Order: sequence, then structure tokens, then C-alpha cells
Amino acid sequence: MSDYKFSLPFPPSVNAWKTPFRGRMILTKKGREYRKLAYDHMAELGLCGELVACPVAISIVLHGPTNAKRDLDNFLKSPLDALTNCGFWHDDSQVDRLKIVRGEKVKGGRLDITVEKLED
Repeated sequence: MSDYKFSLPFPPSVNAWKTPFRGRMILTKKGREYRKLAYDHMAELGLCGELVACPVAISIVLHGPTNAKRDLDNFLKSPLDALTNCGFWHDDSQVDRLKIVRGEKVKGGRLDITVEKLED
């Protein structure tokens, strides 16, 4: 049985998440907008500041906004970093198992996320 089940908005691709600037990587406008959107969504769910401290297993169903071909792995960085940013967990390095599957197309797209604590 999972410890958390929630949905997040459809993220930008990793290719649109960060960009080089003066020798370092910074969030793009799309990256900043997604981070705020995810933060607000997690706050509505009461999961900001949850600070899960143990290793976790995550299952993600990626529901794209269209039937366009997309590499599933390109859509992991944004939501995992956004969960760190809102304080859901300390860091996404806590993810010990990760499963992502392609779901059906839904208007606007979304990620259905299940997080299971591996230890307490």
C-alpha cells in the first residue's frame, strides 16, 4: 500500500527546464512557472513541508496533453525537483526506485504519482 497518491500538472521537458547562463545552469521561465504551479498544487493538498526523510519508491503515470511521441525520461527532472522545492522531501536523491509509464492522453496533461516510504 502506498503512503502518498497525488497528481501534478504536466511538466516541461528537461530540455526546457534549465538553460546555461554565465557559466551555470539556471531555471528557465517555463521551469520557474512549473515550480510555482507544482508548489501551489502541493500546498492545496497540504503536502508542502511534509519533509519525508526516508528512502522512497515512486511510480509515475505520465498522461500527455497530446498523442505526440515523447521520451518519458525527459519529464522526470521538473516534477522531482519541484517536490524538493516545496519541501515534500529533503532531496530527490532519496528516490531509490522509480517507475514511469505512459498513460492515456488527458486535456492539459498530468502526472499521477504514488510515493511509497521504504523505511521509517
